[in-house]
Amino acid sequence: MVATKTMIALDNGYDEVVTIVTDARETAGRLQRILGYEETHRGDSDPGFLALHALDPAMGWQEISVVQPQSGRGRMRLLQARGPVPPVRRMGAQPWDIGGFFDMSVRSLGPIDELIASFCRGGFSAFAPIADFEMAGLKVREVLAHDGDGLCFAMIERISPPLQDCDHIRGPASNPFNSVITVSDVDKAKRFFIDIFGWEALVDTALVHPDGRNVMGLPLDIAREHEVRLAIVQQQGRMEGSVELIEYPCESTDFLTDKPHYRGLASLCFPVSDLAGVITRSAAAGCAVGDPREVVWTGLGKVRAGWVLTPWAARFVFFEPF
Repeated sequence: MVATKTMIALDNGYDEVVTIVTDARETAGRLQRILGYEETHRGDSDPGFLALHALDPAMGWQEISVVQPQSGRGRMRLLQARGPVPPVRRMGAQPWDIGGFFDMSVRSLGPIDELIASFCRGGFSAFAPIADFEMAGLKVREVLAHDGDGLCFAMIERISPPLQDCDHIRGPASNPFNSVITVSDVDKAKRFFIDIFGWEALVDTALVHPDGRNVMGLPLDIAREHEVRLAIVQQQGRMEGSVELIEYPCESTDFLTDKPHYRGLASLCFPVSDLAGVITRSAAAGCAVGDPREVVWTGLGKVRAGWVLTPWAARFVFFEPF
């Protein structure tokens, strides 16, 4: 285990992904083997941190944190209950189904074929074969893989223009840098993040796949003939710690009532400079919120933190260092 001193940038995307898994030690080991991540912490979860996620301390939560060691951000915290294994959130969901977070994206720093093969050897399954496409002037190859705990990774290999700012990373993949929320109306969702959170949209586009091949597993005729609309938002308009909103051209199943203790992607955590303002604006917009409270945050010590449950049942935790 490698101990690291956490450095954070305020108001610049999410800094941590919180997940709930069956076996934190086993999942951490797989992520180390597949992605080259390193463990930075393990122990009992702080009751204040659990409260941010509506998790009952009586379930005996333990946690392990892993991180891409050269990235400096995008840590993954893996929570595990000591008792019975909780159900999985979004159980049986397809990418176009609504409720919670769908995935987290990593940049493939070598051939994506090798990375997806490594994921599949590690107990993940792909939604569809690797697909090539263009978005916002970028040519990329992408594939999605998920496991039995509901953890889903999007792997993206940049073809052109060349990827910048990743030469210092040693290993097959970057830190998690983007996460998808499936929505029924991308314009309304975008306005929520711009008007309530004060974020910026850095991508706002629609995709059609001429040959039908797509990473989401959409039927080929739908992918060929109908647009998939998407927007990417972030506090400073950067694709780092960003949130991607996707509207699909088909009917969806609703997973909005999944419980907080279910396995899967539980929250994204954002360091901010105006915690009270974020919580106040979100409450005024009708979101369920948790008022700021003092929490012992792994790697940072004491912080003030609160939470917002978005209209898509995706939990955002915001924290402000003392």
